[in-house]
Amino acid sequence: MLLACIVRIESIMGKSKKEYGNLTLEEFKQLMIELPGIRNQMNELPDLLNSASGKKVNEILDEGLYWADAYELSFQELLALLICALGCHQELQNAAQSDDPAQGAFSMLQNVEYESWKGGLNGLFEIDDVIALFTALQRNILSIMLFHRTLNALVDEVREGNDDSFFEAVRIDRSIITCPTFALRISEAEIRNDKKFFIHLRSSLKGPSKKHWEAYKDLRYAFFILRESGFNQMSDAQLEKLLVHQLKLYPDTPGARKNLRKQFTESKKFTTT
Repeated sequence: MLLACIVRIESIMGKSKKEYGNLTLEEFKQLMIELPGIRNQMNELPDLLNSASGKKVNEILDEGLYWADAYELSFQELLALLICALGCHQELQNAAQSDDPAQGAFSMLQNVEYESWKGGLNGLFEIDDVIALFTALQRNILSIMLFHRTLNALVDEVREGNDDSFFEAVRIDRSIITCPTFALRISEAEIRNDKKFFIHLRSSLKGPSKKHWEAYKDLRYAFFILRESGFNQMSDAQLEKLLVHQLKLYPDTPGARKNLRKQFTESKKFTTT
């Protein structure tokens, strides 16, 4: 799942363009292949904690498992923090400075040696830090698939007074109400006795609805990658070739080009910080 950071490396370093912005078709495919695993991992952690012995769970939770403050950072900063926690900072820097940062990052992330982990950068991190940062990254990717943008971007919008973004974010991760920006908004609603706000909050705490889990969630992630890799302009024929025939994210139907154009245009309305 850390492959999500590769598009950020390329956009920062401004390296030469490839077939799809800063990614080759094969690199793009690798990123999309990660999605089923990410969805499974979102359910695995609660199951793992629930099935573990009380002692093991207590060891993990001993210092408190909290990640909502990571949503106050930019998505780029969150990824950088996770890389440091894993102890891959030097390898990532080497990849970013290479002639092909994307391929270098792919190689690095495929060879992470979790068994030899020693606290990340300067031994500053604990295992609960890594779990927390992984969880925040998972929820960010789910947010992209459902709402076109990261939770970090939604937090930015909440700071600007957007309550719709507040409720969308809560549907993705209920713990986000404990991050400072969200706590301030809840406090304001409480002091104003804003009953309408709390009715919406109660609904959003139920998680994503069937409407939110509609089709095209993988398409939204693909559009996010295209935007992040600097590939914002595509013809109808290019969209069909990539998303229908190469990635097989959309059915080969007569209306495919029109619907893909609509989805792609819609995705470009959102910021991804």
